[in-house]
Amino acid sequence: MIDKDVKKIALDIKSIKIQGASNIEKEAIKIILKYIKKKENIKETQIIELKENINLLINQRPNEPKLRNALNYILYKANMYKYENNNKKLINDIEKYETKIEEYNIKVCEIASNLIQDGTQILTHCHSSLVEKTLKIAYDKKIDFQVITTETRPRYQGRITAKNLCDYGINTTQIVDSAVGHFLKKCDYFLTGSDVIFSDGTIMNKVGTYPISIMANYFKTPHIIITTTNCCELNDLKNIKEEIEERDSNEIWNEKERPKNLKIKNPAFDIIPNELIDKIITERGVYSPESLYAWVNNLK
Repeated sequence: MIDKDVKKIALDIKSIKIQGASNIEKEAIKIILKYIKKKENIKETQIIELKENINLLINQRPNEPKLRNALNYILYKANMYKYENNNKKLINDIEKYETKIEEYNIKVCEIASNLIQDGTQILTHCHSSLVEKTLKIAYDKKIDFQVITTETRPRYQGRITAKNLCDYGINTTQIVDSAVGHFLKKCDYFLTGSDVIFSDGTIMNKVGTYPISIMANYFKTPHIIITTTNCCELNDLKNIKEEIEERDSNEIWNEKERPKNLKIKNPAFDIIPNELIDKIITERGVYSPESLYAWVNNLK
């Protein structure tokens, strides 16, 4: 049986009311923890139901390894403790995992904030909570810098970034997506998060990231990824056959208003090849795509 609170969070993830790899991961852990706390214990017979609720969340965003990795960890722990008389050990382990994830997020942002100096100009695309936190940490250090954010159509997630940065007092300018070339050539960095890091340092991120990364390479503006290692996809072949999530065409043009028989494609993500990535900043340090590949292979 699907828990009603889990179902609500699943809908919020699907509709992008909850968006961004880190936020999706955090909210999914929180709701599964709440679900587990409702149970006196998770016995072997209830593992099936727990798995059903976990799969519902994972299936809302198939291109989110952070989400998969976190919920698979919880399922692994549930199986470990299924013969216990209560859920105290399971709940304790999940709460520790929550704390660890938050510590990772803060650490990577602190490392990334060291890039930013007085006069730095940054362009960012979509909304990444880690990029946002990095910029806020730099601002708290009294560094004088400027941020340019894209609108990030069709869902305008760039407005989330722009509003949050402006509310914090950060010097922020919003541009339409098609104006990127005009501004990027004057920027010191192109900063983004990443929904997926493949084992060779190739990344998947919000659609529109790829052409901006190509332009950044042309202008010699480093494309720097701010993420955590639990975003890594360990399967070497995954990026070759990864299916890109296709969003509702009504996000682009409402069916009632657009011409009949018009075809609309609305992919959610781009895959950005590793040769366009300058650095990948994680809680474990700063990697090139090549050195990240070596690190990931040591995990296998």
